[in-house]
Amino acid sequence: MENNEINNAELETMRAQIALLKEKLDKETIVSEKLLRDTMRHKAKSINTNAWVSVGASIFVIFWALTFLPSEGFSWWFAGATILMMLVCDLFTWKYHKDVNTKTMSGDLLTVAKVMKQLRDNYQKWLKYSIAMIAVWFTWFSIELCISLKDWKLAIIMIVALFIGLAIGAFIGLRMHKSVIRNAEEIISQIEENKENDEK
Repeated sequence: MENNEINNAELETMRAQIALLKEKLDKETIVSEKLLRDTMRHKAKSINTNAWVSVGASIFVIFWALTFLPSEGFSWWFAGATILMMLVCDLFTWKYHKDVNTKTMSGDLLTVAKVMKQLRDNYQKWLKYSIAMIAVWFTWFSIELCISLKDWKLAIIMIVALFIGLAIGAFIGLRMHKSVIRNAEEIISQIEENKENDEK
């Protein structure tokens, strides 16, 4: 009888310890989930900040194309093509980033990972298209500049100056491009790591 009471007391103690351990693990899971969500939201905000900077830069270029280019003797065809190029860039920026929002980042992790993989892949594809567009635009700009200036020496100086400006812009743009891809990959990696920990 006494042995049964001791066994029952030990059993109750074990049950209490198991319940306490389970509660502690549940709390750790909740904290871990919250940290993961906070980190993902922070990285998503950084990704979208880069998108807004790109849109801001394109608005400046559109304004420049409308005011500066025609007044300096550039054709309206070239000014129109420049504006169209910026609008196309804005359209694709919106398309790539439209799912990177609070609703998505608060949803299930599988959807978040899918959105981030799509964003990363789109950015990697976009790089080659953007380089081709800039090359065509730069060539066209150089031809228009030579025609409007009618002074090849001054035209060469202006083209070199523009090339340096483009190189600086490209450096900044590539840094932003890499930042978006890096943040997307970090979110994917964190989700996969979290999934592995849940399976253990």
